[in-house]
Amino acid sequence: MGIVIAVVVLAAGAFGYLVTTFLFAFSGGQYRMVAVVNLVALAVVVSSFLVAAAVWILRSPTQALKWGAIGTAIGWAAAIAIEFVLSFSLG
Repeated sequence: MGIVIAVVVLAAGAFGYLVTTFLFAFSGGQYRMVAVVNLVALAVVVSSFLVAAAVWILRSPTQALKWGAIGTAIGWAAAIAIEFVLSFSLG
């Protein structure tokens, strides 16, 4: 079950990183957003794994997969909102 969680989080992380890089780091030459995009992507992936690990310890592997996926979706939604706001201040 741990491998399934890793696949879900890392696949969503790769997709989210590509989307946010395209939207905020390369659109309009916003080169200052590259560091922000990298840091936020790392934070989302790490926090998703932390959520899954905590739920695994407290509940079960199946619940860890469920809450890891939910945490990943919420993390990427928050990442897009944060990067959108920061792109105007740094852009």
